[in-house]
Amino acid sequence: MSLNQKEHTMKIRPFFFIILCAFFLLFLDYLYFQQRIYPGVYLKNIHLGNKTSLGVEKTLQNAVITFVGPEGKSHSVPLAKIGILLDHREIFTAGYHQGRQKSYLTCYGERLKIMREGIFIPFRYELDENAFLRGIACLAEALNREAENAHFLIDSSNKVEMVPEKHGYRINKERLAQLVEQNLTEPDTPLTIRVPYETIPPQITVLSLKEKGIETLMSSFTTSFDPANTNRVHNIKLAASILHNYFLAPGEILSLNELLGDSIPEKGYKEAPIIIGTELVPGYGGGLCQISTTLYNAALLADLDIIERHNHRLTVPYISPGRDATISYNTRDLKFRNNKDHHILIAAEVEGDKLTFRLFGRSIKQRIEISTNILAIFVPPVRYEINPELPSGKEKIIEGSPGYRVEVWKLVYEGNELKSREKISVDTYLPYATVIQQGPG
Repeated sequence: MSLNQKEHTMKIRPFFFIILCAFFLLFLDYLYFQQRIYPGVYLKNIHLGNKTSLGVEKTLQNAVITFVGPEGKSHSVPLAKIGILLDHREIFTAGYHQGRQKSYLTCYGERLKIMREGIFIPFRYELDENAFLRGIACLAEALNREAENAHFLIDSSNKVEMVPEKHGYRINKERLAQLVEQNLTEPDTPLTIRVPYETIPPQITVLSLKEKGIETLMSSFTTSFDPANTNRVHNIKLAASILHNYFLAPGEILSLNELLGDSIPEKGYKEAPIIIGTELVPGYGGGLCQISTTLYNAALLADLDIIERHNHRLTVPYISPGRDATISYNTRDLKFRNNKDHHILIAAEVEGDKLTFRLFGRSIKQRIEISTNILAIFVPPVRYEINPELPSGKEKIIEGSPGYRVEVWKLVYEGNELKSREKISVDTYLPYATVIQQGPG
């Protein structure tokens, strides 16, 4: 072989090597994609490229539809969960045929175009109507939100802060279902739905709260109760929840009977001891007089105008004589007027064995004190009763307690200087009789 022939051969060999490598790579490509979908094939926003039939099945099992709800929050839901059923075999077949309409080599250019630009196959599905409507309803329920009014937050140090309002949202279920079905008919749109909703404005905003003039603690009063008396505690908590966060406008008169209504079982009240005349008997709403008493004292210390107040016939264990306030629906009420130029916020708290009312508004320049003077003490009478459970000749003494006549004064101070004295009330309390129980015979 001449030198020229050798040089020619040396030049041709790399060319054949390249061609050989190219055909080898094409062969590998052919083998790899013999059971796979070409890259760039999409079902909506789901990429099916490089996947076998099994791969498509697994991908579609995990397929989700994304709902963009209020405030831009996204919620992804599996298609099957809302009744959108996909046939993975049919979808695989449709995807597999993309770029294969002609021979392998002839379609290579089409493959490159598909890979570069992408292609969307039709979104074929079956719809389980019942599951679909249930899924839409559940989603709407999850996204619905009631409006939240701005409100005051009061910490343990009585610092007043305003919590901003929140808008509510109501999802349009019918329109949402339409949008989903419309989306499924469009092959080149992603499985993403913007949820249609209406905004529900709150009734109370931070701005409206600021206008009420609530700045600081005006007064506070606490009484104690027996936590073992569960029915009575229940009634106290129920009434306190009605009064909590109540706003009393300037010039407005609060009537406790109007706010609480009748203490009937239909309103959730339970049977507990109440004072009827001079007797302690079971009755629905027992404990409400401790509500009225505690609130009455908080109103006194805030220097509000007391319009109506009544004392019990007998003393009560949770307050000293002259400081109580009894209520009875349609007969005896507690009423007081907001005599300030700003709203008053009533906060009620029941914790442990304590009931506390706190009144918030603007600071009171004066210091209010309540003073009680005992004018008279009434010795309890003695009453004899037969107790058939006692042996003959035996006695059991149940000690009574005295009655009182008291006067109550409101003292107004500026600093340490007494500026005024006002007599609030003169109240009379009957004594509890001492009962001597005797055995028969």
